[in-house]
Order: sequence, then C-alpha cells, then structure tokens
Amino acid sequence: MSAAPAEGKGRMASIARPLAVGAVIALCCWISILTRVPGSLSTLWVSSGVLAGILITSPRNRWPAFVLAAFAANVAVRGLAGDEVYLVLSRGLASTLDALLIAFALSHWIGDVTEPARIKRAATVAAASTLVACTLSALLAAGVQAVFGGASFARVFAAWFASHSLGMVIFATLTVVARARGLRLLGKPGHRAALAVWIVLTTATCVAVFAQTRYPLLFLVYPPLLYGAFRHRFSGVVFGVALVTTAAVAGTLTGHGPFLLVPGETPTERVLLLQVFIASTCMLVLPVAVALTERGFLARSLRLSEHRYRMLADYSSDLVVRIAADGQRLYVSPSARDVLGWDLSELAGPRMDLVHPDAVDLFNQAIPELHARGGTSTFVYRARHRLGHYVWLEARAQRVPGLHEGSPPEIIYTGRDVSHRIEAERALADSQRRLRAITDNLPAYIMHLDLAERFTFANEPARRVWNVSLEQIVGTPIREIVGPRIHDEIRDKLAAARRGETVTFEIERLIDGETRQFQSTYVPEVDGDGRIVGTFVMTSDISQLKRTERELSLLARFDGLTGMANRFHFNGMLDAALDRLRAGGRPFALLFLDIDHFKRFNDQHGHAVGDGVLREFAQRLRNCLRPGDFGARLGGDEFVAIVEDVSEARTPEAIARRVIDAMREPFAVDGLSLRVTTSIGIAFCRLPSIDGDDLLRIADGMLYEAKAAGRNACRTVVVEDPARVARSDVA
Repeated sequence: MSAAPAEGKGRMASIARPLAVGAVIALCCWISILTRVPGSLSTLWVSSGVLAGILITSPRNRWPAFVLAAFAANVAVRGLAGDEVYLVLSRGLASTLDALLIAFALSHWIGDVTEPARIKRAATVAAASTLVACTLSALLAAGVQAVFGGASFARVFAAWFASHSLGMVIFATLTVVARARGLRLLGKPGHRAALAVWIVLTTATCVAVFAQTRYPLLFLVYPPLLYGAFRHRFSGVVFGVALVTTAAVAGTLTGHGPFLLVPGETPTERVLLLQVFIASTCMLVLPVAVALTERGFLARSLRLSEHRYRMLADYSSDLVVRIAADGQRLYVSPSARDVLGWDLSELAGPRMDLVHPDAVDLFNQAIPELHARGGTSTFVYRARHRLGHYVWLEARAQRVPGLHEGSPPEIIYTGRDVSHRIEAERALADSQRRLRAITDNLPAYIMHLDLAERFTFANEPARRVWNVSLEQIVGTPIREIVGPRIHDEIRDKLAAARRGETVTFEIERLIDGETRQFQSTYVPEVDGDGRIVGTFVMTSDISQLKRTERELSLLARFDGLTGMANRFHFNGMLDAALDRLRAGGRPFALLFLDIDHFKRFNDQHGHAVGDGVLREFAQRLRNCLRPGDFGARLGGDEFVAIVEDVSEARTPEAIARRVIDAMREPFAVDGLSLRVTTSIGIAFCRLPSIDGDDLLRIADGMLYEAKAAGRNACRTVVVEDPARVARSDVA
C-alpha cells in the first residue's frame, strides 16, 4: 500500500518534467525570435543551447520526452511567429537535432561533464561536436529554405551556423553550470558579495560601451570579463558572457553601440559583426576558465595525495620488525611504542614472554618452519602490553633473503593491532545470537536472499514451515525450497525488490487443509555505496486479522440492532442506483418508511420493547422486499428501501401496500401484543440528473404527506422533470 503514493508522485513528475522543459524552450525560442533582423535569421539562438544543457545534465531515459517537448515548443512558437509551414517544421527539427547530437556526443565520450578531471576533454569534445552538429543543422535548414523558399543557401547557412553555435557555446555552458552548481553558481557563502559587486561593475561597463555610438570602446568589456574568469571561474564566465551578450544584442538591435560606427553596413552585416564579437568573447574567457579549473583540480589532487601519504607515514599503527635467524630483532618500527607501550630497546632481543601463553606453541612451531621452508605465514595472537593487558595482533611473517650476500635469511614481520576488530567480531557474534533469538521467537517468517536468490538467513518459524534444517536452507536457491509454482508467483516481486522497490502483497496458502492469508514484504538491502546487494523478506500470517477486518466491515455497513444495512451502506447503494440510471438503466423507486407513533412504544413500555418492535418491523420489511431490492435502517424508526428494475410506479406501490398489510398482524414483543402501522413515502425516479440527497428529501416529503393523510398509508411522486413533478396518491 505504501508504494501507491510513491508511484503516483513518480507519474506526476514524469509528466511535469517534459512540460517544464517545453515551457522553457518555448520562452527561449520566443526570445531568440525577438532578435531577428528583418529578412534574416535570429542573431543568437538560445533554445538549442538550453536544450543541450538540459539533456547533458539529465538521465538518458528522460531524453525522448524532453526532445519531443522541445520540438513541439519549437514548432509552436515558430508557427505563432508567422513562419511558413516548411520553415516551421525544418527549423524546429534542425534546432532540436543539433542539441541532441551534442548531448549524445558528450554523454557517450565524456559521461559526467561536471567532473573536474574531465573538464579539458569535455571542452574539446564539446567544441568538436558543436561544429559538427551546427554544420549538419545549418545544412538542413539552409537546404530546405533554398529549395522551397528560393533563399541564398550560403547566406542562410552562415547565419544559422553562427547563431546556433554561439547559442550553444553560451547557453549550453550556462545551463550545465547552473544545473550542476545550483546556488553555488552564486559563489561560496562569504564571497557572494564580491561576485555581486563584479556583476554590477561588468553590467555598468557593458551598458556604457553599448549605450553610445560615438567611440569604438569594445575593448573595455574584456578586462572585467577576464577578471571574472580568473576570480570566479565558470560563474564569472557564465554571468560575464551572458551580460556582454545581452548588452551587445540589445544595443545593436535598438540602434546603439560601436557596431553602428562602421559606415555603410547593412543590418545583416552588423549582426554578423555582433556574432563575431560574441564568439571572440567566448574564445577569450572560456579557455581561461577551463585551464584554471583544471589547474585547481590538479592542485587539489596533489595536495590530497601528499596529505594521504603524510598521514600514512606519521600515523601508521602497523608494526614492522626485521628478525634475524637467531631471533634478534634487527629493526623495530616506532609504532611498536604506540601499540605495545615498550621502548624500542626493550624489544631488541627475543621476547617470547610477551606472547600470550595460548599462542606460545604456535610461535615455537611457525617460526622454525618459516625459516626452514620459506613462504608466508599469517596468524592472530595476543601480545602483552607494557601496562599488563593483552593486545590482539594480526601478523604476517615472510622469509626474505639476508641483507648481505651469503648471510642467513631473515624474517620480515608486519603486525597490526586488531583488538577493536576482534571485539567487534565478538560483539557481532553476540548480536547475531541475539538477533537469532529474537527472530526465532517472532510470529513471522524472516529471511534474507542474495542477488542470486539464494538464502543467507532464515529464522526458526521459516525452517519449521518448510520442515528442513537451517543448513539445508542457507545457500540454497529459493526456488528449490518453495517449489516452482510458488516461485513463479513471487518472481516479479523479487525482481522489483532487486530494482530497489519495497514490495508488500498478500497471498493465500492452503496449510494443513486450511486456507490462510499471509502478508509478505520484500525490502531491498542497500550497502553503503547505494548498491542493492540482497532482499529482506518478512511474511506474517494475517488470517485472524482478515477475519477481524471482515467483522469490522460488517459492523461498519450494517445496523447492529436490526441486522439491516445502515445509513453509510445505504448512501453507497443509492449512489450506485443513480449511476446505473445515468448510464441508461431502468428507473427505480426509493421508499421512505417510519413507524407510526413509535415514541409511544418507548414511553409506555420502555426502550427494550421499542427495540423489539424495530427488530420485528425490520424482519417483516425484509420479507416484503423482492430478492433484488435493498432495505436499510437510517436510524431511530426510519427505514428505506431501494426498488430497482421497475418500469412504472405501480410496482413499488404494490410493495408498499404489501408492507402496510404485513404490519397489520399484531407484534408479539416481551409478552405484549402491539398494533403497529407504518407510513411510506415513495419517490419513483426517472430523472438521472437528480442528487441522492434531493431524492431522499422528496421521498421524506411523501412520507409526511402520508402521515398528514392519517398514517398507515403511502404516497408516491414520480420524479422525471426538474420543473414539473407528476404525483399520484395511493391510500
């Protein structure tokens, strides 16, 4: 049950993401179209770069939906802009194609482009793939426009290639950096003020350069850009290039900026100069950011490597001992003092007195054998600390040639303090014993499977239900234990758990001739690296719980006094009858009944007699209804009945008369003979649009009309027209 909300959220997210991508691409397309020069293509095509950045930083399984959303957005915006149909389709396809090609190249050859170690190679692949992808998309766009529109192939190709390659370099980089860094794009906390000041100064410089047309001051934008690249790395590049591009495009297209100083230039030629300037800006600062990022990564790697080796040299806890053939220690590492507390001079000679008595025989046998045969020996033993306690050591001893030619072989001994590990192993063994004691006494079957579906653990109840030993269970595939039929039933659920899903399901089993219900939960086991390494299985017998649920369900839907359906159950049945009528079914009737002067029974004879009257009334009402009719007690002395599959009002009226007649026989309650009558209101419904509450109020109104007419009678209304209700009275 817990997996259902998670599934719903996953479906909503899978729909929302492509819609968001489509909205972003549509906005970018519209912005780019606003930069069009009359008779030419856009100055800077933004959406392809943004789409490429989104694809590069998204899982491959989301690409198809994102690409389709982007293509649809491209086509929609171009259509709204008034482009010809052939231009809408060809340019929409080309704009999506170049982004997809670049994203595929980087994903295939680089993988994670945000990894600092790959930044230089990523830049190379990005540049090459941008040239290829934008060339192919330009060929497609220019070719279609030349064939169908008679435009100059070379002119369209050059304009397309320039606007798309620039948009790719600027906005693909911006999108990748923004999605990878998030808020870190704004700088580290404490340094964001410096970034903000630089952005303000750069913005002011760009505005000053491109708001005037008197001086060729383009060179003034480069110093702040280079400072931003040096000081803020990719954040400086992203913000700087974006600011320069925005100012240059806005100024040039509105008739401002240094490019208007070139005499005789057409708007298209000025756009070309603008594109060359933006490209030069990117070529100036991007390599600086790449080089500085790579340099920073290498510097950090070098510092980390030096730190690791220094930590190993300064804080290693391993013992290293060089032992001569006569047992003398030729070298003892300084860590011996930290491990055993003895001064190095005290460990120069043979010190078998430091070996725990349990391990003396092991040493006396292992060392001579090692001298004689060579090789390597590994053993775990206890050595006495200077303070008197014992330390567990894991030792590895190996015979090596003597230091000088002709000298006897020596033994190199390395030892490690494993006291904590031994304690942990003992604690783990104790924990496993406690775990076994707990799980063996739980009223559930608890198991663990590895990725090959082999048992690695099963508690005692599971062993008993399968009637095999634990030794037979552990290491055996589950199929061999539970059988092929049951394994086929649970195969998909085990596969879902291995994919990382928690699966809970119910199942029935025939055990000792009795059908019993079980609930199983499969939980994936995830290691510290986030990998799934197995499955925990817990199965509980919920037969008693199911019986209790059924009993509670009956209590929730039926009246405890009369055994008839209660108001909650009736509301559901009335809604269902109305749904069938709306779906084209036959009309139905709603009968509303109560006991005439019921309060008198309670007042004169007590509530016990009143309850007896209600039970007898309910029984007689049930006997009067047809097999397919539905009766219920709403509360107090109010009863209702739903009579379906009728074509005219005479049928429910006949049932009402039968009920009235059935009540004529005196009620025998607690030794009393009581005369009981009933009044009935009938709403014969032909109107599908009516609400259940309204229909109930109409039947109740007929009931009160029957009471006003003297009781022990019924009144009927035909509900077929909201504006006009036909009614007939039956005494």
